[in-house]
Amino acid sequence: MQPRTLPTAMDILIRLEQVLPEETLQHSVRTATFARQLAERHGVDPDRVEIAALLHDIADGYSGKELLALAGQFEIPLTLTLARVPKLLHAAVGAEILRRDWDIDDDEILDAVRDHVTGPQWMGPLSKVLFVADKLEPERDHFYGGLEPIRELAMEDLDQAVLRLYAWRMSDLVAHELPVDDRLVSARNRLIEQTLGSRR
Repeated sequence: MQPRTLPTAMDILIRLEQVLPEETLQHSVRTATFARQLAERHGVDPDRVEIAALLHDIADGYSGKELLALAGQFEIPLTLTLARVPKLLHAAVGAEILRRDWDIDDDEILDAVRDHVTGPQWMGPLSKVLFVADKLEPERDHFYGGLEPIRELAMEDLDQAVLRLYAWRMSDLVAHELPVDDRLVSARNRLIEQTLGSRR
């Protein structure tokens, strides 16, 4: 079966204006802008990256209780960390909402949305671009310092930028005595193995 035709960025924005809080919408737009830059730099389809970036926080507005209920409906497996911090579910739940309610059936876009919080053990180029852009869009500087060197690194070496973000995120969680999602640790270890293997 042929994939459905993807909506345009403009069509998505019009619809998002009706369903996303303004702050989340503006974050998504900034993420999409930076994601396009990264995609063009690294030879990834910028139009599909832009769509993924605009839609990546479609479930961000749900409460923890709602996310847990939706995870049950969509049969999303729950880890102890996800049960304790259901906000992390907004990525996986969002991917299923896009499939069900937005008729998005592009697996790479859905994977990128699903994995933009922690990253999977195996992450394709589109997913890497969204993961990095979500963490490094310009307004993040208001909450975290020292991101500009990672932005510069991301324009040259996407894998190294992902690794730097993994390390930064894990350190931040540990410093705040918060649980580190097992998927984040596994994804970091897998990417390290990949990058070491490519140098041999």
